[in-house]
Amino acid sequence: MVPEKYRLAAVGRFLLEQFELRRPGIRDWSPRAEALLRQEAESELQLMEKQLREIGIEDARYWQRIRRALDEILLPRYAALARAEIDLAKRDYGIWRGGDLVARATFALAGFILGIICVEVPYIPIQAKWFPALLLVLGPLFPDVVMWLHRRRWRKQLEALVGDLHHASETLETYRPLSELTNALGLPSELAEAPPTAARERG
Repeated sequence: MVPEKYRLAAVGRFLLEQFELRRPGIRDWSPRAEALLRQEAESELQLMEKQLREIGIEDARYWQRIRRALDEILLPRYAALARAEIDLAKRDYGIWRGGDLVARATFALAGFILGIICVEVPYIPIQAKWFPALLLVLGPLFPDVVMWLHRRRWRKQLEALVGDLHHASETLETYRPLSELTNALGLPSELAEAPPTAARERG
């Protein structure tokens, strides 16, 4: 069997980490950017394949399936996610003025005014006189909260992608022909082709 670190899910997680190192430098998602990531992925796969050969596991068909899964699952899904994320980043994630000092001061003032309204309006059950001051302090942090929520959503999307790769990895291992497994483990091919031993007749 292939060691856990070379399973599809682990390989995909590692490649995603490498992609994420490069993504901040990509201003516009393009076929060229995608091709560069594919080239980097291929280099890493060749290195992993070499490492497996060094420990006595040579399975070209397994790596063909890994590459197919990456081409059909990982790269298209990541490309779609990265394209949307880059577009959001260009728009400063919808934060007014990108959350600069003017925006933060405005958020603080808006929070303070909102706090006063909440305290003064009778039908709002907030009586604490310090509530406006609290919103005054928290207002400038609004852009940071928005960014944290976006980063959290992004991490969940990547984890979901790794989860799909994990399911694909289980299928990849479960439905492999016995002949492929014996070849990968270096066992005699007769073990994959030998008919089942007949049961001994009882007297």
